[in-house]
Amino acid sequence: WRSLILQVTIGCSWNRCTFCEMYQEKEFRAKPIDDIAREIDNVVAAGAADYVREVFLADGDAMTLPTGQLEKILDVINERLPRVRRISSYCLPRNIRGKSLEALS
Repeated sequence: WRSLILQVTIGCSWNRCTFCEMYQEKEFRAKPIDDIAREIDNVVAAGAADYVREVFLADGDAMTLPTGQLEKILDVINERLPRVRRISSYCLPRNIRGKSLEALS
């Protein structure tokens, strides 16, 4: 109950793994930042902001998002869920490779 799964994308940017059937019915797309912020506001309104310590950025591959968009998401989390200590996500190696060292630091 201290973890929040926050959907920032729908589906998976790769969606071709033979072992995974999770996202085959979904066309990959990013969720608008306003929708993400609204979901976080709902968590805050429900009184859960003091309890959330970990956030998982879902769906299949949040790191495919442009760095600026990820930064906006992280800013909203940091601003509205100040007790969060860890944020994680799935990530394909090709999406890490596509980001600069500056973007990853």
